[in-house]
Amino acid sequence: MNRRAFLKSAAATAACAVASRHLTVAAPTPASDSAPIRPNILLIMTDQQHAGMMSCTGNRLVKTPALDALALGGIRFDRAYCTNPICVPSRMSMATGMMPGRLGVTDNRSGTSLASLPEGVADRSMGKLMKQAGYETFYGGKVHMCRDLAPLNTGYDQFERNDREDLPARCLEFVGKKRSAPFFAVASFINPHDICYFHGVRDGKDDKRAPGLAELFRKAASLADGELPPLPANFAVPEDEPTELPIKSDPDAPTPAGLMRQTYSERDWRMYRWVYARLTELVDEQIGRLLKGLRDAGLDERTLVIFTSDHGDMDASHRLASKRFFYEESVRVPLILRWPGVIPAGRVDAKHLVSTGLDLLPTLCDAAGVKAPAGLLGSSLRLLAEGREDRGRRNFVVSESAGGRMIRTLRYKYCVYAAGRNREWLVDLEQDPGELRNRASDPAAATVLREHRALLKAWIEESADTLGAPYIVQ
Repeated sequence: MNRRAFLKSAAATAACAVASRHLTVAAPTPASDSAPIRPNILLIMTDQQHAGMMSCTGNRLVKTPALDALALGGIRFDRAYCTNPICVPSRMSMATGMMPGRLGVTDNRSGTSLASLPEGVADRSMGKLMKQAGYETFYGGKVHMCRDLAPLNTGYDQFERNDREDLPARCLEFVGKKRSAPFFAVASFINPHDICYFHGVRDGKDDKRAPGLAELFRKAASLADGELPPLPANFAVPEDEPTELPIKSDPDAPTPAGLMRQTYSERDWRMYRWVYARLTELVDEQIGRLLKGLRDAGLDERTLVIFTSDHGDMDASHRLASKRFFYEESVRVPLILRWPGVIPAGRVDAKHLVSTGLDLLPTLCDAAGVKAPAGLLGSSLRLLAEGREDRGRRNFVVSESAGGRMIRTLRYKYCVYAAGRNREWLVDLEQDPGELRNRASDPAAATVLREHRALLKAWIEESADTLGAPYIVQ
């Protein structure tokens, strides 16, 4: 049995035991007898939008008025990270509040082909928890999870498949119904994920999975150099970059990042960035229609709106495209919460580290007035969102992949890969926000390296990471 097959087998074998250890609550129970009136909840998700891909972050290459207004009305968490920087694992993590590896999921294929979740996980997933809490439920748009987490299997009253132009209207039809109970609605938009097919369109393929992308490419190709975005400040490839980064070079892959790194000109990368910005503006416009409809229906004052994305995109940083990486552009995601009258408006939290995969579900339970399932490793963001102190929060977040682990503390990021040269990667994000210098072999950083090794080792043990042994460095 090769190493990849062994890891997948081990994950599947351990998943049931891990789930039973961490999930022990049969049903949600009221958080308190004096809980305030529960809000409606609207969870908006995009696909492949990195944290800096909003104009409210200072990005002048993109205009996102809808998301800017949402952030102005609530709080934007600037240090939010996904638990695995690829679609299926990240989405399954958010839906269950668990690290995706504990479900036996390390990448898209292992997630979509998963025969069944560990016992009890589906019954404590997002849709079922909200339904059990008395909410009327809706899921619209992209799912991309295993069969056990399909919306109609997990507590959603209504499911709308469209993840593009029709999604705002379908969601608003549900939201606008007369009801005696609050609603919980998920609007999961596909874009800016269409950037995945940029390379194919560049090679002359008008991909049906990405309608309109070919026209955007033609527009980008017609622009003068001065009309295209500049290259990112961290466009360079670090000399001591780990050799085991998951860089696909297969020319038949939707995004052959390795091939693109080797063959793209600077103009190609600038065109990539222009198209990525336009796709982000497209989905912002769709989100804007959804938020306007909520406001026109007189519901925005009674609704908690949460916005995030499943993972980011490299956006030409380090001459890379797409996701899968522990670089900031891939693993750091946008996160905005707005709840008028409860969450003070116009705040940016650039201090606290947030895990969208672990913290989103406890936050939803908190807002719904029920206790989160026992054993979850995340915690509610409500105290921070309301401007109160939360002494119990961790001072680190973790992300994982099929071949690596990442731990991010307030100043540093430590990554370790199972094999290869430079398998340890330590970055001082305060001094090197572009992640261009590996400090792992720097004697001056030896103490910091030891501290992060120990922190990751402790997390692997605490979180029952049965696949974590290769990432423990003594």
